[in-house]
Amino acid sequence: MNLKEYDKKLELLIDKLKEFETVSADKDYEVLKILFDKVYLSGVLDITTLAKDLQDKYKLILFTALSQISGTLAFLVIQILAANNIMAKNQYKKREFYLKRMCGIAINHLRAPVTVVSGIKCEGGYLLNGTLTWASGYKIFDTLLIGFHFLGSELEAMADFKNSDNFSIGQADDTFVGNGLNTVNIDLKDYFVKDEDIVSSQLMGNYTKVKSASKTVHFCIYGLGICAIENIRDDLFKEVASKKLENIKNIFMESNDLERLDKLRVELFVMVQDIVTTSMVLNGGRSILSNSIFQRLYRELIMFNSNGLNNDLKLIFKERFLDKSYSE
Repeated sequence: MNLKEYDKKLELLIDKLKEFETVSADKDYEVLKILFDKVYLSGVLDITTLAKDLQDKYKLILFTALSQISGTLAFLVIQILAANNIMAKNQYKKREFYLKRMCGIAINHLRAPVTVVSGIKCEGGYLLNGTLTWASGYKIFDTLLIGFHFLGSELEAMADFKNSDNFSIGQADDTFVGNGLNTVNIDLKDYFVKDEDIVSSQLMGNYTKVKSASKTVHFCIYGLGICAIENIRDDLFKEVASKKLENIKNIFMESNDLERLDKLRVELFVMVQDIVTTSMVLNGGRSILSNSIFQRLYRELIMFNSNGLNNDLKLIFKERFLDKSYSE
């Protein structure tokens, strides 16, 4: 499937998704599940066997399209693509089995400087203890890719996303955006994972390194900018904003330097925040209505920019603010 064919498949998917009350997906996980099921069955997620550079081109098209519908939906798609990519990269033996299931991830805690979830080797597998944080897609995903530490290594394993005595799922937090994601914490108490369900084993620190190299958040923030531009009528604003956004997109698409990508993500966020805010102003008082698309874009912009923040990104934001003079 080439890019043109992929784009056409996406157009058909988006037309189907527009038949639903997509704005409700941000608050209602049942609506989000309906939308996600449509995406899952459409075939647009079948890109994880592609080389990274080519896959990035497909992802850019995918997330730009999904931003027209729901950033909350796009957030779930990030999760399943990440899980599928991890299985593909590690040539996981049971990959074909789990590709037929809807799989989320709960591995962000691996970037913490301390052990959050630990494993003890036992016969046939591992017993896990600790708390999995920020596990999105409860009652939408069937399975979770979970992470834990064992003897100086970080491991990833597959687990059923369902409540049990050893896998205790908490209540979803009330959030400013993305309530439909049904994001929960999960307490593990001697939770058993089989050896055959271990997807990968790397030295501690590997996840943080790989996470930094991802451009997925860049794609989503870019898509929100495109959506804002397409929903405003000011021709001069459209022209200038489109050129600026296209320029930074070309730069981050061509870059694979980790430090450069972090800086570009910060600049991209600031630019798109300005685009969305200016769009709201140009749209006038109607922008405060809860059904305004600019309200959704603003909330989702905050959601994506709060995802996967490492210390380097936080420092870039801080230094940018400290260096900026507001009296100029």
